[in-house]
Amino acid sequence: MKNLRFVVLLLAFLSYHLGYAQDALKEDILASAESYYVPAVDGTKLAVDVYFPKGDREQQWPVLLELTRYWRSTENPETGEPNPSLRAIDSFFLKNDYILVKVDVRGTGASYGRRPGEYTPIEVQDAGYVVEWVVNQAWSDGSVGAYGTSYSGTTAELLCATGHEAVKAVVPGWSDFDIYESPGRPYGMLASSFVAEWSKVVDWLDNNATDILKMGVRRVTDESLSEAIGEHEDNPDVFEKASQSKYKDSKFGDFSHAECSPVYWKDEISASGVPMLVLASWMDAGTAEGALLRLQNYDNPQKVVLMPTSHGGKFHASPFIVSDQALAPVPSTLEQLQLQLDFFDHYLKHKDKGVDEWPAVSYYNFGEEVFNTTENWPPEGQSRIKYYLSSKGRLDTSPPSVSSGMDVYQVDYSVTTGTNNRWSTQMGRPILNLDNRNAVDSLMLTYTTEPFSEDVQITGTPAVTLNLSSTHAEGAVLVYLEDVAPDGRSRYLTEGGLLFEHRKLSENPLSEVVPYHSFTQTDAIPMPVNEAQEITFKLWPTSVLIQKGHSLRIAIAGTDKDTFDRVPREGTPAYTIYRHKDSASFLDLPIIE
Repeated sequence: MKNLRFVVLLLAFLSYHLGYAQDALKEDILASAESYYVPAVDGTKLAVDVYFPKGDREQQWPVLLELTRYWRSTENPETGEPNPSLRAIDSFFLKNDYILVKVDVRGTGASYGRRPGEYTPIEVQDAGYVVEWVVNQAWSDGSVGAYGTSYSGTTAELLCATGHEAVKAVVPGWSDFDIYESPGRPYGMLASSFVAEWSKVVDWLDNNATDILKMGVRRVTDESLSEAIGEHEDNPDVFEKASQSKYKDSKFGDFSHAECSPVYWKDEISASGVPMLVLASWMDAGTAEGALLRLQNYDNPQKVVLMPTSHGGKFHASPFIVSDQALAPVPSTLEQLQLQLDFFDHYLKHKDKGVDEWPAVSYYNFGEEVFNTTENWPPEGQSRIKYYLSSKGRLDTSPPSVSSGMDVYQVDYSVTTGTNNRWSTQMGRPILNLDNRNAVDSLMLTYTTEPFSEDVQITGTPAVTLNLSSTHAEGAVLVYLEDVAPDGRSRYLTEGGLLFEHRKLSENPLSEVVPYHSFTQTDAIPMPVNEAQEITFKLWPTSVLIQKGHSLRIAIAGTDKDTFDRVPREGTPAYTIYRHKDSASFLDLPIIE
């Protein structure tokens, strides 16, 4: 049963990243592709496909790059004939007169080289070589953009770090920002459910496992793949390295997590001034937080769209709309494509598509189920209100006045957000079954407000402070924010958490209001047994209207069994949550008046 589940997951993942667009199954589009090897750092040869609008190789066009580690294109492993490997977005750009250049990044696909890690500084340098090659081709008009989702969305942003003057605009879609915090080790915990599966898939891709994948990577012209694939044999095992690299300053391959994160290139990306259209989703790992931190800290002209969708914008994900069946996204797939085309037309073709008049941020508001806009983040009128944990499972705005008060929670290791949550969507899965959390709530320690007498608008990054002691030196705490309807039905809104050893707070280099943990080995501190500690951490940002008559709930747990490794591996801790005037615990909410 487990193997069958993985096969289904693999097919979903590959259909998204390698899926074919029905309108691209045309001989003329397929025939319009040319393959090359382009030398990069140390002469390492990168496999490149070039697609021409209407098959026209004579006219000069602007170029859109996609640098991917999920194969630039495929071929029939039995005949060697190339497959029509264009997705809907690729076909859409081609039809609107852009040349597409699709690249297998170092150590993947048909490219040569060993991978020193993911998003490494070497890979950024490689991208600069590719841009330089592109602008020196007779068919290039000298303007380059980049697009992509997930890995290639991140490489689109990293292209700015090359500082190449030909890069005019990029669309980082559902991209990573700090790879330690999302998606590798959220809260300092190993997200094995995602990392192990992703590691297995990319290993198959890197080694051209045609017997498993039932397709092969497209070779360059008629050259043999054996030498290139042979150089991939020493690629790091992603899951093994992630398991070993416990801290943000640990090596993740040849480089640390920090060195492999786009935020590492903040100064270079900001200095580039390259305009960005940033697409992200509230419910997709930490992509929304990355989008907002980038907006607040980088000088690049930016337009940000925060959607109510799964990873890649493929499915609707609002727990007020979606139950156990996948639904079409909002905005629609076509609307998402048109948005990107207008953005590129504006900056690469100098067509007035009204981009300058677009709001800085368009963000979906759960509960209200509409998009709102703002020119600043946080939006004007935001204030922060504390809701204190109180007796009988209540959340109150009044701080505690009593000198004693506590609740004991025995960690229940059956607690889960399921297998279709914000972390599993990174593998291309829809987000489901977060619209009725009552059964799982009964396994956690919950605190709930009285029904609100008027609407309450939450927009921004919530935070939690818990005065907590544990019977074990190892452990973690997770907190879920939920809407509770008048009929008692609870819905997931967002979450946060922290591995106890990372509880030390540090100055946040990107925000004055969001609690920050360095996750470095230097700042890691063992948890004293049965001794109260103040533990403060963020929840992932969100925007939700809590309607009149509804309540707000936090649910406290020590695990999410289908996402994170068990901590500790043995034993069952009991947590004591203190809620009195000398040791208050509270939820800190960003409220829009």
